[in-house]
Order: sequence, then structure tokens, then C-alpha cells
Amino acid sequence: MRRPPLGEPHAMKRLSLLSSLLLTALLGVGCASTPAPAKPYAPTDTGNAFLWEVKDGSGRGGTAYIVGSIHMGREGELTLPPAMETAFAKSDALVVEVDVGKVDPAVMQKLVMELGRFPEGQRLSQRLDPVTMTLLGRATERMGVPVSSFEPLRPWLVSMVLSITELQKAGYQQGHGVDRAFLDRAQAANKPVLELETAEGQLRMLAGTPDALQDLMLRDQLRRTREAGEVLHQLISAWKAGDADGMATLLLEGAADPTYRPVYERIFFERNVQMATGVDALLGQPKTHFVVVGAGHVVGPEGLVALLQKKGHAVRQLPRAAAE
Repeated sequence: MRRPPLGEPHAMKRLSLLSSLLLTALLGVGCASTPAPAKPYAPTDTGNAFLWEVKDGSGRGGTAYIVGSIHMGREGELTLPPAMETAFAKSDALVVEVDVGKVDPAVMQKLVMELGRFPEGQRLSQRLDPVTMTLLGRATERMGVPVSSFEPLRPWLVSMVLSITELQKAGYQQGHGVDRAFLDRAQAANKPVLELETAEGQLRMLAGTPDALQDLMLRDQLRRTREAGEVLHQLISAWKAGDADGMATLLLEGAADPTYRPVYERIFFERNVQMATGVDALLGQPKTHFVVVGAGHVVGPEGLVALLQKKGHAVRQLPRAAAE
């Protein structure tokens, strides 16, 4: 019988927690891995909600309300503005990245184990660039976790585990995120829930990332100078202020660096194009859809809002007070 590497039980414990948190992972990675901007962020209060109204450009289709979500929060921290509540009430269906209600944790945990571990005899330290491995050692030392705990895991899964562990340590939970709030409302109102992606698809996208890019993704996360909880606190401040430009700076600044640009292509921009195609199809229907996706997918010149505008749809950000 194989003896587990030193510290492997720690990794296994985190994997069991991970199966119930998979839907926070992509935004969690995106948020937590973003290096802090050179200048301290101060939100600009726009008076708007993090909510956009999109009307079909042909005039014959429907309307989509698009919300940029913060997937993890503290209890009571992410109060939904009246505009979001009103828009949701007017909508025929909720559209999310993934419906967590359809996810079987046991199936997901099995898939994580299959996709996220190296074959027998291979180790993380053998596969990572020495610079990335050094940064990982420093990070795990700060967290009080032996770096050997991560030896069986592929870099993409190490990134997820680190992000979720840090955010949970700071008191953030998936159950208090924006998307979960609307999933709960949809269930209570018996409102249909549609998916733009699937949990398995998200995992396979990460697992299918080339090794060199996985290394770069992890290094991008590890090179930041601020704790994940502090970064998420800044993102929540931008969300409350309706500060789309500030959110883009916080989440996507690293994309301006040619070295790290491929990371943002993989995590954000490629998926944004797919999401825009899905929402564009929904706008062709004479219905109203309420779309909730991670805030990092909504903002910036390559975000969902900009892509839908380029397709000819009429777009405007709505004030917090009410959705007109």
C-alpha cells in the first residue's frame, strides 16, 4: 500500500472541502490571484448598482439584466440594492455561470481527484518553475501549512485550494455571495434557472490548461503582496460603489503584462466570448433574463457588457435606487 507523502492528509482535507466550493473557485482564483495595484484603491461612488440593462438591438427580442457577482462574502456584507431586486422580480428566468443546486458534491470530488492529482511518482516540486516553487514555499509558510501538503496536486488545483483556504480564513463564505442570493430567490419563486457553463466544464477547462500556463497562473497568484481577504474586501467596495472601472483595475490589471496576459485570456477573456454568445442568443427571445456572472467577466473592454454592446445591443448601467 502506498504511503502518502508527508502532509498529504492536509491536502486531502482541503480536497474534501473543495468539492462543496467548486463554484466559488474560478472567481475566487481570479480575485485572489490578482496582484494589488501599485496605488491604493479608493472606490468612486457612481450611484449605480453593479447592474446593467441590455436590450436587444433589433428591437424584436428581449431584455437581459446583467449583474457582476462577488461569489464569496461575509454575512450581511453584500446587501442587494433595490435595482437588483426590482430587475430580478421582472425577469422570467435566472441565468448563472453554474447552478450549484445541480452539482453533486461526491461526483465533483471524484472529478477533482481525477483531474487535479499527478500520476503516481510525480510531484509538484518536479514540475514547477523554481521561481514559482519558491513563492509557494513562502506562501505556505505564512499560512502555517507544510508545502509538502501540495506535492500530489497539479498547479491549477493548488491555486484553488490556496485561494479558498485564505478567503475562508478571512471569514468569507460562498453562501453569502451574490449569485447564491439570487439562486435562493429563484428557488423560492419557482423561477427557471439556466446555466452558461457547467461545473464539470469549468474544472476540465482548468485541468486542460497547458502545464506552462498552469505554472504561470499559480505564480501570478503568489506574486501578489496583499492577503486574499484584503483584495476581496476591495472588490466588494468597488461592487457596492458600482465602480466598474475600479473593478476592472483591481481584477484585470495583470492582463496588461505580456507575461501574464495568457492567464487572463484563459480565466476571463475566452470565457467572456462564450458567455456573450449565450446571452446574445437569449436576447433573441421575447423574454427578460436576469444574468449573474462573476464581476471579472462583466467589466473592461473585453468584458461581457462591452462584447454585447459591440454586437449592437443597447446597454446602460442602472442606478441603485431602482431599475427603470
